Amino acid sequence: MENLTKGIWLMKFGFSRVAVSLLLGLAVMSGCSKTNHPANQTSSSKPTSQAKPSTNQVKHSVAERKTNSRTDLVQHDIRLSEERCIASASGQTSVYAVDLRNKQPVMVHNRSQRSASVIKLFIMVEAFRQIKSGRLTLNQEVSIPKTDQVGGTGELAHQNVNQLSLIRLLTLMIRNSDNTATNVLIDRLGGLNVINNEIKRLGCSDTQLQRKMLDYQSLKNGKDNMTSVKDVGNLLVKLEQHSVLGDPYDAEMLQLLRYNANQSKLPALINQKATVFNKTGEFPDYGVQNDAAIVKKGNQVFVVVVLSQHGNESKQVGAMQQLGKQLYTIYFSK
Repeated sequence: MENLTKGIWLMKFGFSRVAVSLLLGLAVMSGCSKTNHPANQTSSSKPTSQAKPSTNQVKHSVAERKTNSRTDLVQHDIRLSEERCIASASGQTSVYAVDLRNKQPVMVHNRSQRSASVIKLFIMVEAFRQIKSGRLTLNQEVSIPKTDQVGGTGELAHQNVNQLSLIRLLTLMIRNSDNTATNVLIDRLGGLNVINNEIKRLGCSDTQLQRKMLDYQSLKNGKDNMTSVKDVGNLLVKLEQHSVLGDPYDAEMLQLLRYNANQSKLPALINQKATVFNKTGEFPDYGVQNDAAIVKKGNQVFVVVVLSQHGNESKQVGAMQQLGKQLYTIYFSK
């Protein structure tokens, strides 16, 4: 109504209808602008103040940074030790090490390579799986056919024995790396495929049992037993944590590894106050020297695996000895 009155008043003074319409339109627009932007509205506001972290939060943050820094330093030292081991050992060498407290493995050159007798770890696990299922018992007698008797490491090749208990065969295979005992166990457990199925169940993608011990015909055909430091390392970690088959089976397997006859590689220079569970592997024809160990001192535990092929035995063994000593110092002193 107010705008209409203004229009009549303007026309009285000679303004045309068009001019009046334009003037009224501008007045309307001016009114909308004022409505949308009131005078007391501001375009900026003061930032809201944030609560200061508490003293406990600050202390926790500082402690966390120190812990991470210390862990990074230890991991750096481990990698340097592994690289020195690889440089000292001839041939193709791969290394795995992990402290069971922080569970951050350090690996260099992880790959599938010749396992030699380290493959016997997986045969042992399948044997105890069948014991757990009730198919076998530790005290049952197992026949030893002449076809399974082979040379290399062990004592059964030179003995006239017709049968032994399962636990005796397992002890000879792990502690003495007896090849005849291993071949007998492979047959008694159901053959290569059965053991390979267990290897798959364990999640070991780089490991495969393709021949019996000292089967040179299979070797000529390009079939060898293979594994990787990651597969072996992960198995030993699970075994130490008693999460392979659970107790009492994992505890029994650890006892077999506790008194390995060959302590000349990774454990050789480790302080005698530590407890070592290990399994070695050697195949001089292919320049293979391997060792896999769990090392414990009090509540501290670390796992280390070295696989080396196409190399010189003296250099390989010397490099492993130094690595074991260095890791003991790093893990148990820092």
